[in-house]
Amino acid sequence: MSDPVFSLSDLIGESQVDDSLFAEAYGLSADGERALMKTCIARLYDWYGPRKDTAGQVSTRWRGGFDSVSRFRPVDFALVLFDESFVSPARLLAALVPAIACGVGNILAVRLDGKGNWPHPLLTAMELAGQELAADLSAERVAGLLRDLAGTGATGVVLDLAGRPDVCPDMSRLAVYRPLFDCSGSIFLDGEEDFDLEALSFAQPDIAFTVFGADVPLPEGFARGGADFAAFLDDVRDVAVVPADRIDDALDKARLVLGPGQEGCWVWPDLHPGFFLFHRTAWTLGD
Repeated sequence: MSDPVFSLSDLIGESQVDDSLFAEAYGLSADGERALMKTCIARLYDWYGPRKDTAGQVSTRWRGGFDSVSRFRPVDFALVLFDESFVSPARLLAALVPAIACGVGNILAVRLDGKGNWPHPLLTAMELAGQELAADLSAERVAGLLRDLAGTGATGVVLDLAGRPDVCPDMSRLAVYRPLFDCSGSIFLDGEEDFDLEALSFAQPDIAFTVFGADVPLPEGFARGGADFAAFLDDVRDVAVVPADRIDDALDKARLVLGPGQEGCWVWPDLHPGFFLFHRTAWTLGD
């Protein structure tokens, strides 16, 4: 089967972010900030790939008296959607890098209804990840773009970080991932040297963190909880940041736990490599 023919760059036209803005953002970022993002990218590549095969087929003869053929290959495109309130370079990388590592050839980062300058950390994160295509599009333009892509016969996925179910039309060859999590985080510190809280603040500037345990200076926007570990566990919702020897307890409560050295990282726990594959299956009567 021939690959669908389309150009995301042509389809979005003048809405594309100019290359010069990526270079400008990179120049404005500090060495330490870029190091945090590079670490996040490296962790995600280790977790998701990179994928070495371009397609696969599995033929099976079943005891029940039938044969099956399963074919799979990376989808033709991926759209990563977010809005103007989205400012986390780590969470953006956690959507973009898996698509790249899993072999998706056409990837577009879309800021929905965006106006004005892009946050420099987001552009720098994309520059470091090798993501060259980004655009400001309205919800209507995104829906139209998806319909245009469907007209080519392309298969695709949408990673909707904006939480906008109204944006993506229902299509048989389009899968949508929409992570939902409590935008808060609970931190427990055993001592002053446990974590780089400034790095955590840079990577997740829109998460409301509450710090329990050791009494240390806090970045702007962080709140102080109690000193008791039990109080910390009661506070945990989706995200916990703890020393390595407390990870088991935190995993009983949180969906994502980050230990020391992972302050700039993020992964969506339920976003798996198979999401980026398009599957075909045939069942026939066996011999």
